[in-house]
Amino acid sequence: MTSSRMKQISLCILLIGVSVGLSACTGDKGESPAPAATPAESPTPVAAPEADGSGEVGVSPAAAAPASGSSATSMAGGGSPGGSAPVGGAGAPAPSAAAPAQAPPPPPPTPHTYTIRPGTQLRIYTAQALSTKSNKAGDTFVGSLANAIVDGDWVVAKRGAEVSGVITRADEGGRVKDVASITVELNRLTLADGRTISLNTTPYTQEARSTKKKDAAKIGVGAGIGAAIGGIAGGGKGAAIGAGVGGGAGTGVVLATKGDPAVIPGEAAITFRVTSPVTVTRQQ
Repeated sequence: MTSSRMKQISLCILLIGVSVGLSACTGDKGESPAPAATPAESPTPVAAPEADGSGEVGVSPAAAAPASGSSATSMAGGGSPGGSAPVGGAGAPAPSAAAPAQAPPPPPPTPHTYTIRPGTQLRIYTAQALSTKSNKAGDTFVGSLANAIVDGDWVVAKRGAEVSGVITRADEGGRVKDVASITVELNRLTLADGRTISLNTTPYTQEARSTKKKDAAKIGVGAGIGAAIGGIAGGGKGAAIGAGVGGGAGTGVVLATKGDPAVIPGEAAITFRVTSPVTVTRQQ
C-alpha cells in the first residue's frame, strides 16, 4: 500500500472523529423535550432549534408553552378528549316528565225506554171492510193509529202509523135466535223509527143486525098466501088449513136462510185495550 493511500484513509478517520465530537457537543447543549401529548390529542409541532448570539441552541417559546384551549380545558374539567360532555354530567339532557294519566271515559248514557202498559187504549181506523160473508177466522187486516203515542219529546208511534190484526172468529149465524158475528184482535204496531212490535189486546166483536122482524114478515107472508089458496079451494075451513100450511112453509124458509152478515165497515173506528206490557227502547 502506497503512502498516498494511507494519507487518504487517515483523513477519513479524522473527519469521522470530528463529526462524532460535534454531534456529542450538540446533544449536551440541546433543548428540553416537549411535554408529552395526551393520548387523544395530536402532538404539538416542535419548532426547530435556533442558535442565539452566544452560539447556544435555544427552544422556541411557542414550543415550551403548555397546551391551551379546548384540550386543556377539557382535561382540567375531567372531560373526555375532543371536548364532548361526560355521560351523566351537567350537560346531559334532563329526563322527560311522565305523562299524566288520562281520565277514564264517561259511562254510556242510560237508554230511554217506554212501556205500553196493560189497559192502555189503542184507537185505530180500519183500512178495509171485514164481513162474515167474505172473511173467515185467521184472515188478517190492517189499519192506522188514530192518536200518536208520545213520551216527552220522544214520539214512540206517529198518528197514522200502520197497525195490523187478525180475525179470530167469523160466525155466519143462520137460525132465528142467532145472528152473525165477527171478532178481531190487534197484534202489531209500527213505531216511528220503522220498527214493529207485537201486541196483545182485548178482542173486538161486531154482530149483525137482528132479523126478527124480517123473519116474522116472511112467516106472515107465507101464512097469508096459504090462507088465500086454502079459501079458494075449500072455503073457510080450507082457508084455515091453508094459513097453517103457508105459515109453516114461511118458517121453513126462515130457518133455511142465513141472516144478514156481520160487517165491520172500512174506516171504522175501533178501540182495543193492551193486555200485556210492551217495553220499547229509544234508538240513539
